[in-house]
Amino acid sequence: MTRDTLIAHCRAGQAAGMDFPTLWNEVLRPDPLVIGPPVQTVRDGRVRMEVRLITGAAISFDTDSGQILD
Repeated sequence: MTRDTLIAHCRAGQAAGMDFPTLWNEVLRPDPLVIGPPVQTVRDGRVRMEVRLITGAAISFDTDSGQILD
């Protein structure tokens, strides 16, 4: 699976009503690309949850809206 495919799975989960904890447990955590737990970061004054990938990339979620930030 690629980062883009994983993001597509997350967006599909969000469209089905999944919140971040559910996405983490059902979509992200079991995926072999994901390394470690989500990390809370602050960028541009916004708090994010970042899920780091073995590729060195990350998938970021806005903590206020829950939306994926590209």
